[in-house]
Amino acid sequence: MALTSTLARRAYPCALTAALSLALIALPAQVRADAGEQGAAQSGALSSATTQSASLTTPSSPPSPEATDAPEPAAPNASSENRAGGASSVSDEAPTMGASDEIDSGAWMRDSVGWWWRRSDGSYPSSRWVEIGGSRYYFNASGYMATGWLRNSGNWFFLAPSGALTGGWLRDGGSWYYLDPATGVMRTGKTGVDGTWYYLDESGAMRTGWQRLEDGWHFFAASGAQMGGWVRDGGEWYYLDPNTGIMRTAPLEQGGRRYEFDASGAWRGYEAPAEYLQPTDHITGLAGATNTLTWGMNGTKVRIAQVRLGLWHSSKLASVDAPFVAAVKNFQQRMGLPVTGVVDEATWDAMDTGYPWTVDQYQATPLPLTARRSERIEAMIGYAWNQTGSSYTWGGAGPYDQGFDCSGLVLQSLYRAGLDPQPIDVIKHAWPSYRTSQELYAYPYFQHVPLGQRQRGDLIFYKTGGVVTHVAIYLGDDLIVHTDWMGRPARMQHITAGYGWDRMTPDVVRPLP
Repeated sequence: MALTSTLARRAYPCALTAALSLALIALPAQVRADAGEQGAAQSGALSSATTQSASLTTPSSPPSPEATDAPEPAAPNASSENRAGGASSVSDEAPTMGASDEIDSGAWMRDSVGWWWRRSDGSYPSSRWVEIGGSRYYFNASGYMATGWLRNSGNWFFLAPSGALTGGWLRDGGSWYYLDPATGVMRTGKTGVDGTWYYLDESGAMRTGWQRLEDGWHFFAASGAQMGGWVRDGGEWYYLDPNTGIMRTAPLEQGGRRYEFDASGAWRGYEAPAEYLQPTDHITGLAGATNTLTWGMNGTKVRIAQVRLGLWHSSKLASVDAPFVAAVKNFQQRMGLPVTGVVDEATWDAMDTGYPWTVDQYQATPLPLTARRSERIEAMIGYAWNQTGSSYTWGGAGPYDQGFDCSGLVLQSLYRAGLDPQPIDVIKHAWPSYRTSQELYAYPYFQHVPLGQRQRGDLIFYKTGGVVTHVAIYLGDDLIVHTDWMGRPARMQHITAGYGWDRMTPDVVRPLP
């Protein structure tokens, strides 16, 4: 093949270091755009982390990633001018992986276009792979060495700035790629490397986090390694098969304990039958909701205001009545406020009670979703038991120093167990005509069972004039924990609670069936 006058010019030699310092890297993103390929935005740091299985009580966390550098490809020996990396190329020719090494039969040459390989007979390779000095190079149709991403026979390859074919892990454009060390072919799909599984998407980029593959959901750590065993993500625990990495949704027997998972794969320590209220790990927020103390309003805020105005005593209903309104008007007049008899936020602030305007938003903290049924029952009872000795507050729902009424105590105990029977809440609980005990008894997502089948943790209801007026938590052995009127603090008592058997409803509510 005849050389052009430019190619025929003899190039002066220079050091390899200088040659490589001026090498240009073709941008793979542009090449892939030209070839109709899409790159992945996901990136992650490579590590040698392996999948982990955790013990029952302390499921494992994903391994901490340990960043490493991509392998450095070997550089050819240069005996000519600086060579600039040619543009990334697309070839339909299969690489000549078994070709003989041409290191002893030619030399590197460079002109204003790029680097090329001159054989001893004056010819140069084009549109083909060539082995030189133990590394493979690709020369385009014009005979210039290619760098960057190369599309060849349906596969992607990556040629280093030196032009050498790259193998192993490669970081490019913020993503990690894996190139077969033997062939240089870019891998896609689920790929095993040194005993660890990784997932490489259609663009070849390594993916992390949750990935849905043909056989199910998998989780890949920040290092890219497929996880197995217990994994915590987003506050939830999941179990992945240690052998396959597939997320589990069926029950698991492990270490003598049974684990249940919902459809999303999240571990649920307890899941109620489908028609009943399911546990939660957060009680519905109240935003800015709170009660202005108008006529007939009850509860914690009324009691606090009564104390400030000198009206409170142990047998006093925490309710806005005529003496309350008169005392508020007197206070407002003395403070130069509009005289309305209504405690709004401005009047509350002027009272300087030491409590925020939203003090009536108190809600007990629920158990985590991993809690079992028995743990929830004991948490509900435990909360109520811890309030024994707390004074009675009509319309009150705590906390301890502000007192409860019967249904306020039960509602907070349900919250502690992780049950949020919306639309019932602590704000409505203080309304003049709202009766939380009746709402709880009629709640459609609680199970009702005959009184004769009562169990620990059931709710016992009592009637006055045929209407539900009281509720208590059953402890077992015909004992309850409850609070029922002014001057009588929260306490344990016999199940009849002064009402008698005939005034109890024929059924009980089982909030945790």
